[in-house]
Amino acid sequence: MSPSSTAVPSNPPRLVLAAAAAALAAVLSAAAYNHHSVSWPDRDRDRFVRAPVTAREPVSPSSTILTVAPPVIPCHGRLWTVEFKQPEVQIARHYTPLPPCGTDDNRLRFYLRHVEGGEMSAYLTRLSVGDDLWLRGPHLGFDISRRLGCRKRLVLLAGGTGLAPAMQAAVAVLDKPDTSAILLWAVRRPDEIRSTRSSHPWWRKNLLLLHSPTPSELGTQLEEPSSIAVQLSQMKARYGSRLHIRIAIDEDGSIFRDEDIRRALLPPSPPTPSFPSSSAFPASDSTDCQCHDQALHASASEFDPPNDSCRCPSSAAGKNLFIVSGPDGFVSHYAGPKIWSGGTLTQGSLGGVIARLQRRYPSLARDWLVLKL
Repeated sequence: MSPSSTAVPSNPPRLVLAAAAAALAAVLSAAAYNHHSVSWPDRDRDRFVRAPVTAREPVSPSSTILTVAPPVIPCHGRLWTVEFKQPEVQIARHYTPLPPCGTDDNRLRFYLRHVEGGEMSAYLTRLSVGDDLWLRGPHLGFDISRRLGCRKRLVLLAGGTGLAPAMQAAVAVLDKPDTSAILLWAVRRPDEIRSTRSSHPWWRKNLLLLHSPTPSELGTQLEEPSSIAVQLSQMKARYGSRLHIRIAIDEDGSIFRDEDIRRALLPPSPPTPSFPSSSAFPASDSTDCQCHDQALHASASEFDPPNDSCRCPSSAAGKNLFIVSGPDGFVSHYAGPKIWSGGTLTQGSLGGVIARLQRRYPSLARDWLVLKL
């Protein structure tokens, strides 16, 4: 057969070459994406990676939301943090990201407060859009889904920027059906909630203190809400009647008292059938269970090992969760202080408001697990 009679041309058609090139590009792109998407959670978990700052959004004169674009957004059914590095003095601190605003939100957003005299706080305040922030993580925290088990109720008490881990926990629980959550948020000033601060005469605050104003319920319709209040309102709209948000503003004279905590944990009226009460579940023996034994949590770190397993004998294992997050003094007042032990910050024994309530209402100790963040 002469060369001219062969069916294979010496130069492949351009269409074939273009298709082959496109296929090769797709393969390389997918490989690069897969390698990139797993690099931060797995291979790079123990080293700092670069994340450019993409936005700064003031919430109040003393707080802001800092947005960065990380290599990848890790997705876990548990609490998690990342470390920020201050390269000038080589210090690092843990920060909890806010939950994403949507399924396609590929950003990390941090609710930060300026702390006078704080090295890390001053460094974060100086960062502008386009600057790089160095992150390490993610560091996994308590597996709240495993601790909740078959129970349905979550109560969160957050002080200031401690709202971030509370929101993270609320989303993790409420994304499961038939669960409910109450979020109690304590702030110092109204401007954390409203973008414009109302001016009251000095005597009005004294009058409010005399009348002991109570925390108010946050709805979906807010007048001039701050950026963090907008996200809270969006959460409320998303989860509807399964999420209640109450806010106490110190400057207006409202705080969360023992009775507010009791009402959140022990509602006076019977729950609806979709949210079973504690009596609907058989009492489980949580002794020696690392997930559900409150006494064992006293020596536990917030960053517990991911392989902790439930050792409760009952098939109905689980406890309702009461989570307290915020500044050290806030956590100590409501749940007792965390304790440093052997270079590790542990949960410590229960104290404060919740310990008093447990003595008055023994069912709280039986049915609820308390976590300090």
